[in-house]
Parts: sequence; structure tokens; C-alpha cells
Amino acid sequence: MFDSSFQGPESLLNSSPRVLLHVGNPRDQALLSEQLHSVDLEVVTVEQSEPLPQFDLCVADTTSFPRIVDTIEERRSELGSVRLPVLLVLGPSDSEQAARPYWDSIDDVLAVPTSKQIFRHRISTLLRSRTQSEQLALFARAMDDAKTGISIADADGDQELRYVNDAFLEMTGYDRSETLGRNCRFLQGPDTEDEPVREIRRAIDEERPVAVLLRNYRKNGEMFWNALEISPVYGEGEVTHFVGFQEDVTERVERTQTLQRYEEIVNAAGDPIYALDSDLQFTLVNEAVTAFSQQTEAEILGSHVETVFGEDHAEVLGAAVLNLAESGREEMTIGTVVEDEDGRHRRFQTTVAVLPTAEFEGVVCVSRDITEDRERESRLSVLDRVLRHNLRNKLLVMLAQVDRINERSEDGEIVDAATTIERAGEELLELAETARGFKRTIDPAEDDAVGPVDVGEETGHAVEEVRIEHDGVRIVADIPESLWARAHDSYELAMGELLKRAATAGADVEVVVEMAADTEDGTVSIYVCHDGDRLEAVELDALNSGIEDELQHTQGLGLWFVRWMATNSGGTFSISETDRGTEVELTLPLAEVPSE
Repeated sequence: MFDSSFQGPESLLNSSPRVLLHVGNPRDQALLSEQLHSVDLEVVTVEQSEPLPQFDLCVADTTSFPRIVDTIEERRSELGSVRLPVLLVLGPSDSEQAARPYWDSIDDVLAVPTSKQIFRHRISTLLRSRTQSEQLALFARAMDDAKTGISIADADGDQELRYVNDAFLEMTGYDRSETLGRNCRFLQGPDTEDEPVREIRRAIDEERPVAVLLRNYRKNGEMFWNALEISPVYGEGEVTHFVGFQEDVTERVERTQTLQRYEEIVNAAGDPIYALDSDLQFTLVNEAVTAFSQQTEAEILGSHVETVFGEDHAEVLGAAVLNLAESGREEMTIGTVVEDEDGRHRRFQTTVAVLPTAEFEGVVCVSRDITEDRERESRLSVLDRVLRHNLRNKLLVMLAQVDRINERSEDGEIVDAATTIERAGEELLELAETARGFKRTIDPAEDDAVGPVDVGEETGHAVEEVRIEHDGVRIVADIPESLWARAHDSYELAMGELLKRAATAGADVEVVVEMAADTEDGTVSIYVCHDGDRLEAVELDALNSGIEDELQHTQGLGLWFVRWMATNSGGTFSISETDRGTEVELTLPLAEVPSE
């Protein structure tokens, strides 16, 4: 039977050999014990009623062995492939026939008395076989349990597989019965590259190690990248087998490919992109940086950011890096003026982001040259102010002169012409005033003007204002008293513009206004429809796409302002002609009611 100290084969490999001496004759037991001790072996003995201890070799005689043979067989079953050798000692009165009943349970027979050399040789041989079996069992278990796929194939013939471990089967999806006896090429597929396969073939022919990256396929057809290493196994000076180590490196390869694509994108970017360490020294630059500085990548890497972008940029950037390191923020944007290699001053807007590492190790910077953009904005701003001021003043002068004509002229044709001029002038003046009101909606970067707005209340205000101004227009409104959405602060102005346009779209017009919240989508929908004059398809296409070209001209700016308000609010705008009339639908992000 087994005692509680038995741990299995892994507890035996590195321990001192223990010999169980189980001999009935006291004199023989003493002599054999002396011989075993003389070669530094640990000897253990047991009484008949005691369980067998842990041991590596059993020495027993024909009278004692029958009492322990069943226990030894049980222990051998537990040990599996690890040997538990037995040396059966035959006394002077024993014949070899006495050992025959136990022939299948013993490993060697020794007649005593015998010489010390023979006895020691037999003991040494049996213990060596025990150690070798332990090592082989350990190697087999290590291969079976390894996380890396392991396979062993014959060196001759078609290099058929003789062994595969569980990791190999898990990696490939095949059963062991489907792999043994086959060449490993069954893992290849139509997209497997030829060169790695040829390299494997050459290495096998030359009986040398080889390592390749191979596109293989699982049983279900799924592709995986196999980092394969093959080494020859020698026996008696000749290659008898090849052992292969397979590792699924698909994630690593795909990650590398993704990084390569990112590197290509970064290099192809027209804006300078660079990484700096905590000392503001370059660790990575793209081609735009080398083009701006007119230096090579090797000259830039390791140098301070000041050498490329100047002292002022370095000072502002250094302050930003310090701010990020101390505040824990992930990124911020700075603006600087940099002098290029030709002495021109360029305006840069630089986004500075912390490198994603456990400790602060530096930043990644994306610098955008906004010189032309800022100059264009400045010129447009001047042009806008001049045009709005001059246009308004000239229109007021023109309308004053029209009034004088109407007051002094009695000619009907002249009065009609003056009235037409007056109407056109008033429309232009109204357009100029509308443009002034919507000035902030033109800028898509006006994020600070977007926030929670009670669109229910503000839509109600716009409806009442239009009802007062256009008394003959029927407005059917189905809107809540209060409903909050994220919108640009020009929302009420835009809604008023939309309703005024609908109210003046013809005679006897009916305008429908509806509003509802969708809590699942997190949106608010505002719907305005009128049955007046319809829009041309060209205008619908331009307003829905947000693009007007030389061949597509819309009438007026009102609907454009409404569209810009919606998109600046993070919402959508759509307009269409249906059986009910001209329909405009706005969607805005739903917002929580602000706390008091």
C-alpha cells in the first residue's frame, strides 16, 4: 500500500537513491545492507505490517517478495512510464525455478553469495535505468504540457509525424489521429508563401536547423502565422528524426503589420509629427519634419526640439509637457510662431499627447502649419466687416432715395420701378441683418457656443413670434413646453428663420411644427413642414450634401444658416419634397435638464 509520503515521479528525480531491502534471512539482509551502504545508498526496511515507503529500487528474496508484489505493481501503475526496478535475490537453496512465478514483476535475478563487484554492478545498472526512465518521463511530460506546439517527424521517407503535443493540436484544431503518420504540409494552404517552404526543404536535405515564419491554416480554414523552428535529432551519429517547435504569432505579426501601416501613414502625413523624450530630444520624426528642417533623420534624432523649431516653440512646448506631467492630462494644444529655414515666420498649432507608458517618458507632437488658414481667415474677416458695413449703409441710402422718388413722383411707371427697387433693397438689408445674426454659426469650431438648450421653450417662442408677424399663416404646433437638447446658442434664431421662410413660401400656407425625444438613440427630432412653394431639386441636393458648386446655386442663406446651426450642434439636417410639402428635419443630441 502507499504511505502519505509518496509524491509521484517528480519527487524522485533529484533525490538520493533509496533502496528497499526486503529479505527474510537476517544474515543476508545485514550483508546486503552493508554492501548498499558502502556505495552511499540509502537503505530502507519495513516490517510486514508497515506500508512500503518511497523507494527507487527493491531488493527482495523469494520468501519476502510475494508479500509485496501486489503493492509494487500498484505503485508501478501510478508511476506510469517511470521504472520501479526489482532485484530478486536467490539464496543457496533457491533454484531459478523459484523466480519463475514472478518473472513479469522482476527486472533481474542475482544468486548469492556473489562478489561485491557483481552486486554493485547490478544495483548500478538498475538504478541507472530508473533514472533514465524518470528523465524520459519528465521530458515527455514537459513536451506534453508545453504551451509551444511540439512535433517529431521521421527523418527519412516523407517525414511523417510520430509525435505531436496537446499545444500543437490546440493550435491547429486537428485530432491526434488526424495528424500522426502525415507530413506537416497538410497545414499549408493556397496563400502559403513558396520561399519559406523551400527553405524548410533545403534545411531538411542538408540536415541543419531552420527557423521560418509560415502562413498555416487550422482545420476550420482559419489562417494563422506559425513561427516554426526545426532541428535534427541524432542517434548513433545519424539524423533519425526532426523536432519542430510551432508558435502561433498571429497577434504579433498583425500588430507589427499595423505598426508598419501606422509608420507609413505618419511618414506620408503632410504635417510634422515627432516624438520627444522627457528632455525634449527627438526620438522619432516623420518626413515632414525632415523637409521642414532640411536635415536628415539621423541628424535630427537625439537633438533638442529647439534645433528644428526654435527657442520660442521649445519654451512653449516645454511648459506644455510640464503641465501634462504634473496635471495627469493626456493631451493639450499649443500655438507658436516658428521661423523656417528660409526665414519665413510660420504659425503652428501643435497637439501634444503623452506617450502611453506606465511612467512619463515623453510626448508625441502633431504640428499643423496654419499660416495660410489664419491669413485667409483674417482676410475674410476684414472682407466680411467691410461688405456688411458698406452693404448696409449703401442699402439704407438707396432705400432713402427710393422714398424720395415715391414722395415726389406722380408717374406710375416710375413709382412701380421704385417699389420694385425698394422691395429688393429691403430683402438685401434683411439678408445682411440675418448674416450678422448668424455670424457665429458659420465657424465650425465654435464649440464654446454649444450647450444645453431648452429647444421646446425656444421653439415655442419662435412660433409665437412668426404668428404675430404673419397673422394670416396657419401654424400647427405639437411641441412640448420644455425639452432639453445640446444646441448652438443661435438655435432660436435659426428656428425663427426656418419658420419665417415657411410662412412666406406662398399664399394661404399651413406650417406644421413637431418635436419629439428618442431616449434610446439619445436624440431630439424637430420637424417643420409647409405646403407652400417648393424647392428645386438642385437646391435640395446642395442643402442635403452641404456643398454648392458653380452649377448649383441656392436662393438665400436662411436654410444654410439652419443647416450650419444643426451641424455645429453635433446634429443633422435634411430637407425633402413630399406629398405633404417641403419637409425639414433636424436632429440634436438629447441633453439632461441643467441643475438649478
